[in-house]
Amino acid sequence: MAFSVTALLLVAFFIIGALRITNSGNDVDAAARAGARAAATARTAAEGETAARTVVSSALADRGVACAGGPQVAVSRSTAGLATVTVTCTVGLGDVSPAGFNATRPVTSTASERVDPLRGGQG
Repeated sequence: MAFSVTALLLVAFFIIGALRITNSGNDVDAAARAGARAAATARTAAEGETAARTVVSSALADRGVACAGGPQVAVSRSTAGLATVTVTCTVGLGDVSPAGFNATRPVTSTASERVDPLRGGQG
């Protein structure tokens, strides 16, 4: 009896951990896309970086994603007219570590958008 309860708990922890990683990955993807859109519509690269960081933080907070140490956001605008945002979020999994997960796992996503030539300038 004790073995079956322990096995059931480990399976439950595994499912919760796997869902947390999957959902966090989807949320980081959405935040990166939103950040890239914000960077692409800004008038300057500096404004784009600020806008992307703000939008990414807000998007993750709205979705309830808690990144250990906050999200890491890298923003670049190329001379070819692309704004690219890379978001890395370290997801805490310490509560489901009995199922074999590490205490934290980084989730990364990159998204690009064309810079709007009317609103976002030339790069």
